[in-house]
Amino acid sequence: MELIFFILIKTCKKIDSLYTLGRNMQETTETTHLEAEVAPAHETTTHATTEHTGPHIPSSKWEIIHGFTVSGFPITNVILSTWIFMAVFFVLIAVFYTAIRTKSLPRVRAFGLDVVNRIFSYATSLLGNAQMARRYMWLLGGIMVIIFSGNVFGLILDWLVLISTNNWLAAYIRPMYSDLSTTLVFSFTVILVAQITAIKMKWPIHHFGHYIFNYHGDSTAEKIVSVFVGWLHFVGEFIRIGSLSMRLFLNIFVWAILISVIVYVGNQIPAFHTGAFRILALPFWFFELLVAFLQAYIFMTLSSLYIRESIPESHSH
Repeated sequence: MELIFFILIKTCKKIDSLYTLGRNMQETTETTHLEAEVAPAHETTTHATTEHTGPHIPSSKWEIIHGFTVSGFPITNVILSTWIFMAVFFVLIAVFYTAIRTKSLPRVRAFGLDVVNRIFSYATSLLGNAQMARRYMWLLGGIMVIIFSGNVFGLILDWLVLISTNNWLAAYIRPMYSDLSTTLVFSFTVILVAQITAIKMKWPIHHFGHYIFNYHGDSTAEKIVSVFVGWLHFVGEFIRIGSLSMRLFLNIFVWAILISVIVYVGNQIPAFHTGAFRILALPFWFFELLVAFLQAYIFMTLSSLYIRESIPESHSH
């Protein structure tokens, strides 16, 4: 379903660009100089500038911020948004750390410890025991907190873009997880940790032998089938990377389009030309808060299951 949404979005954007191109060609006028005998005839073509009147639909990938480079490297709107998010995130982490260490902010301390305990309890139920949960808490807890807070931060960025004049902020900021390259890093990290865990606990020969030549079974037919199953598992590791990243990317990308379309449709109503419809779009924004949590929850759950598959049964109890 998410892939269908992505294809529909790309198709709509292509149709819109073709329509705009056709309208520009119709409005093209050719002018010639009046004194053709003295000067050579010149044909000038003037293209009427047309403003995009539809909803603001972000591109499916990052966009370079023109004139903004660091040591010669161009900076994209995703990179700038990530820098802003990390600055805010580290400040919040410093506040929670100070509250826990000094006990100066008891309510903040209680909230932080409650979040950590809940994530740890859930990780324990997924991985099978508390020892494994403590070992991978840095990854699973980090995924849960960073993805959820990043999703909320992305919602704020979406709203800032919509209330800016002619959506000019879209050239500078963009939700981090609405770019596929960002979600690919998370997915690749999870699968890499799972593979390292399997190599360490199952030994390299046994682990890679499962993929390359898993000739095991009670009969020859079962052994041959097991070999093909091992090859499928090898391909499946790459599919997991793609599915994890695409699931998060498409959900965040589609919500940005959803809010943009709602605001645009509301602005077409004469009573809401002042922009008051943005207030009526707030319920959808709060609904996306639930989606933000669910995406972080699902990503952590799948990551835990992938890591548990890499742990031998003798270590999971």
